[in-house]
Amino acid sequence: MTSILLLFLDGVGLGPSDPHTNPFAHARLPRLEFLLSGRTLSADLGPFSSETCTFVRTDATLGVAGRPQSATGQATLLTGVNVAREIGEHYGPKPNQAIRDIVHRHNLLAELRHAGRRAALLNAYPPRYFAGIRSGLRLLSVIPFAFFDAGLPIPEEGDLREGRALSADFTGIGWHQRLGYSDTPVHTPREAGATLAGLACAQDFSVFDGWLTDYAGHGGDMQASLEVLQVLDTVVGELHAAGEKDGLLTVITSDHGNLEDLRERGHTINPVPTLILGPRQLREEVAGHMADLTGLAPAVRRILL
Repeated sequence: MTSILLLFLDGVGLGPSDPHTNPFAHARLPRLEFLLSGRTLSADLGPFSSETCTFVRTDATLGVAGRPQSATGQATLLTGVNVAREIGEHYGPKPNQAIRDIVHRHNLLAELRHAGRRAALLNAYPPRYFAGIRSGLRLLSVIPFAFFDAGLPIPEEGDLREGRALSADFTGIGWHQRLGYSDTPVHTPREAGATLAGLACAQDFSVFDGWLTDYAGHGGDMQASLEVLQVLDTVVGELHAAGEKDGLLTVITSDHGNLEDLRERGHTINPVPTLILGPRQLREEVAGHMADLTGLAPAVRRILL
């Protein structure tokens, strides 16, 4: 059985190799460096495939003028439709009705469910998030909306407590420090990575919505950005190990640039990285589709449907 994990990292592009402005060039990221054979995840990095991973540069602009935005980029990833072109602009952060309609018509997750495949979102959301949705004060972003539209659950507090999902920061520390919980699980980055890999291996297709990268980029804080990346680095190392041991195929990609250039508080038009871990033949299958964001959904359909 093939299990595919989309490790979605919001707001990660390929920026200059300048440690003063690009956290990827500043941070010590030993697992990523190993996977990239000593290279840095930056604009200088060209496509390659090795024994450890496959890397391609992915266009997030989709041939539409302006800076890419979250709603159109994420909807494109989960449908295979060039959503920005369909609606005539990049749009976000939350989807409007036109974008929700496109997701509904072309929802990869619904197709997988109807074909009897198992699909799961691996982020847990706190009670106040759901209260905001019910009150109309908060809108679902594209990824949770796509799961909801497909009739699949959006994980909540109980899923976090029982180990069926992780927090957005992987470790769970944010639920303690930012949300005021004192008794929800806390993991080391390595434990979180192993848990994420185990959850993904139990599904045919799963998604982890890593929005903290975009949050850090908008904040323009180098130290906060480094902390996010150092946890991510350890998690990626565990996902690579699961690819070697269990055949997990992990696709790491984004919807637009941001974090890679802290001089820019907004999004960039830089290409986004697509890093693929797991069995080499499947890596090459996905990489062949990822010239732009429209390629992910067709690649997953080809492998799983």
